[in-house]
Amino acid sequence: MSNKTKKTGGGNGGPTKQTRQQSHDSQDYSSFKTVLFYCMLIVFLPVLTFFVLKGFVLDQFFSISEVKVNIASAVGAVVALHIALGLYIYRAYFGASGSKAVKAD
Repeated sequence: MSNKTKKTGGGNGGPTKQTRQQSHDSQDYSSFKTVLFYCMLIVFLPVLTFFVLKGFVLDQFFSISEVKVNIASAVGAVVALHIALGLYIYRAYFGASGSKAVKAD
């Protein structure tokens, strides 16, 4: 049998090793972007909520004491944190529609 009649790897219509690696890298990058987004959301949303409530909403539109403004802003930040965590848990539990596990041979 000569070298010309031998089949190369991936010649049977299946994905080549490089294509599978690129697909795996793409899935890893997508997962990294998702986790990074939710980490940023969990860190920055409560801080942003606290200062927006304190500086722009409660101080400007309501005549409340400083202590009550701080308490209300902190409660708002805790609620924002719970919303961000809930979104992350929902995404982790139910997953994205395109993140089905692919069998690799």
